[in-house]
Amino acid sequence: MNRASRVVVLVEDRRQQQFVRKYLYRLGYGAHDIRFEPLPAGSGSGEKFVRENYARAVKEYRARSAKAQSALVVVIDADADAVEHRQRQLREGLTVGGVNPREDGDRIAHWIPRRAIETWVLCLAGMQVGEEADYRHDRTVDAVSVMTAAEEFHTWTRRGFEPPPHCVPSLRAAIPKARRIEE
Repeated sequence: MNRASRVVVLVEDRRQQQFVRKYLYRLGYGAHDIRFEPLPAGSGSGEKFVRENYARAVKEYRARSAKAQSALVVVIDADADAVEHRQRQLREGLTVGGVNPREDGDRIAHWIPRRAIETWVLCLAGMQVGEEADYRHDRTVDAVSVMTAAEEFHTWTRRGFEPPPHCVPSLRAAIPKARRIEE
């Protein structure tokens, strides 16, 4: 597969946006190669925003990828639910939106942190974290730690790299999905 010429990113919030941006920069994408969908306005539900815009984003991705190599990165927190629950919601959103399900050849990556992206940031920093705990207000998570975590995520997604034992399941599940963007 050839490298995507355009990566579209659909996320809940700025922290997720920072994480994805830094990761894509590490892959060699520039600002002109990445298009971020607008963030939800106000303080509403970010996960609801992603779910409501997912079918449209997939439809646009497929139209664009018919002309040029493209990719779509979707980041949505699982919150207290299971990652599989969010996956099911995204699949159902496609059905309701009249869009065919994801196929093996689609460069559509779902990254679904259990609880929130802060869980991944702390895990990537080497901390022992649990996916039942809520780290959203952890004061050690800031813009610098998010960018450092994204760089470490890039390392963890390299072929042949074995994530360390403290890697949380939702992060471990995202690694092969990230490779959909890299190939």
